[in-house]
Amino acid sequence: MKIIRLFSFTLLLTCLLNIVVYSQEDLSLTDKIPVDGKVKIGQLDNGLKYYIRQNSKPEQRVEMRLAVNAGSLCENEKEQGLAHFTEHMCFNGTEHFEKNELVDVLERMGMKFGGDVNAYTSFAETVYKLHIPTDKPELVDKGLQILEDWSHLVSMTGEEIDKERGVIIEEWRMGLGADDRMRKKAFPVIFKGSMYAERIPIGKKDILETFEHETIRGFYKKWYRPELQAIIIVGDIDVD
Repeated sequence: MKIIRLFSFTLLLTCLLNIVVYSQEDLSLTDKIPVDGKVKIGQLDNGLKYYIRQNSKPEQRVEMRLAVNAGSLCENEKEQGLAHFTEHMCFNGTEHFEKNELVDVLERMGMKFGGDVNAYTSFAETVYKLHIPTDKPELVDKGLQILEDWSHLVSMTGEEIDKERGVIIEEWRMGLGADDRMRKKAFPVIFKGSMYAERIPIGKKDILETFEHETIRGFYKKWYRPELQAIIIVGDIDVD
């Protein structure tokens, strides 16, 4: 068994080294990623970028994304966890969708939260996802309205912020365990001298429990700006 494991490890290491050598010969870290000529790329006057591509498979479906160029690395000491908290608040009331109405609207559109509607927060970005049917034009319009609301029209009421604290704390609690302990040991070594070791997206429990409402509102206003955002739309649609 040990010989088999050693052979497997050696084979894997050889493959990885071959990939690295091949990559170094053909690519450079300074090379730009080739752009698909079928993608329509543009920028609005306010700085918002868009990427749109027609793709007929699967039929009558479109993927929409709002990508925000801000994540946990953008947080200061008193904001740790607020990039992720802001992501949650986008589902708790906007200018056109009060409180939990957004989820109800999406479900009436035939979408399921988690599979068709979701979001994630990482170190450098926050991304919101919609998977929308295109058989009715008004559904696509509704999807675009939702993206716009997320981009700069989130309500951030004090009541909803305080209600969400418990949800976030429970998510923080569920993340505790062996992986968390290993991360706390490994990250300061792997990312020594970098903010990556200090800005885990889930944040710190004491901050999540006590931050002022204006702190997260300020974070949202500071980082959710059009020049830091992009809309990505791919699916069975007319690009023009």
